[in-house]
Amino acid sequence: MAEDDRAETGSSPLDGGAPASPSNSPATPGEASETAPPPGYLPPYPPGRAQAPGWPRAQPGTWAGFGPYPPAVWTQPAYGPERYAPPGPVPGVRWAGIGARFGALLIDAVILLCSLVAVGLLLSAFGSPGSTGRSDTPADTVISLVWWLFALIYHPAFWYAFGATPGQKVLGLRVAQASNGRALGLGAVVTRYLIFFTVTVVTPLAVISAAMAASDPFKRAWHDHAARSVVVRE
Repeated sequence: MAEDDRAETGSSPLDGGAPASPSNSPATPGEASETAPPPGYLPPYPPGRAQAPGWPRAQPGTWAGFGPYPPAVWTQPAYGPERYAPPGPVPGVRWAGIGARFGALLIDAVILLCSLVAVGLLLSAFGSPGSTGRSDTPADTVISLVWWLFALIYHPAFWYAFGATPGQKVLGLRVAQASNGRALGLGAVVTRYLIFFTVTVVTPLAVISAAMAASDPFKRAWHDHAARSVVVRE
């Protein structure tokens, strides 16, 4: 009978007859279940501590109660990157400005004009008067051809042989390769002169080419771009 009483009450001889409590007993209806709070959950103010007076209460989707969150949008700055050019193709060498290049052209033009005056004096000395005032002689033809040849090869010959015309030499300028600052080859000299001659003869093109060179960081005109050359000052 004692064993039956112990079985009914759930007691054991080893624990002095105290009833054994089950280890996995279900929770009572009034007991709160422990669950993780949802993301973004903010606990309420503790009891007895109210929000500071005058401080707006933050609402979902707002920034400290002052308004919606600012849009996270990146905009392009109003200014662009500055164009930078090194002072020259190699150390100790600088790009030649438009003013210096124009001055060299004027000096070369004066040289060609002086040579033309000298040719005119020679022609007047070797010419003989005729019905129209004077007649051409073989000497006149030779002198005229020599001057025209000199005028045509003036720039390319000096560029190839000395790297600069006399006008450029006076101002310390030199025509060089844009990549390494060395002297131009024959092909580059011919290409540069053909574009230079065309632009110089047609005046509007010369003005456009000069304006383009003035805005270029390397001071290159059309003939410089075509021959991949630059004019530098040492």
